[in-house]
Amino acid sequence: MFDSPGAPVYPPARNTWEFPPPELRTRWKWLAVLTGFVGLVVSGALITVLVVVGGDDSPGFIEDAALLDSIADQCSIMTATVESMPVGGPPQRRAATIADQGRAVELMTAAIRADHPETVLNDQPAEQWLQDWEQLVQSRDGYALELLRDPNASWDVPLDPDGDPITDRMADVWLGYPVCEVPAELTTTSADVRSDV
Repeated sequence: MFDSPGAPVYPPARNTWEFPPPELRTRWKWLAVLTGFVGLVVSGALITVLVVVGGDDSPGFIEDAALLDSIADQCSIMTATVESMPVGGPPQRRAATIADQGRAVELMTAAIRADHPETVLNDQPAEQWLQDWEQLVQSRDGYALELLRDPNASWDVPLDPDGDPITDRMADVWLGYPVCEVPAELTTTSADVRSDV
């Protein structure tokens, strides 16, 4: 075949599937740069928040491992002591037993505070938890004195500002299995004691 004059050369001199790059407008370029910058700032802020929050104390839980070990050790001693002294008998014996049980709790709280003074202050609920133990003992001591005046005196577990027994708040400071539970002997109401006499 003969090439006719004026006909295009076959194949074409350039790739027919090749297109020129799209026109890039300046505002889209700045929008892409700004979006990337904002993404980096937000990512950095999130990482910072996670590091800070991860290192902070959770406001509702006792978390320090050394403090938890100390609590577990001291609590087991206190619980064994308290459980070995059931409240019962005449009012004088009941009052003496309540005082002895309270002393076991006081020894526990004092030992925990002495072992970890800084940790107790820095682990937010630990101080409140120890104060709840002390409030429980003070309330029971008042009941013991009342028993000496009135054998039919009554007592109930003190309430927190929300109107719930403080023992509920004391049980809510553990992340998993409770490290230290309030022995039932310390929450026995006056009606329960009288029914055992």
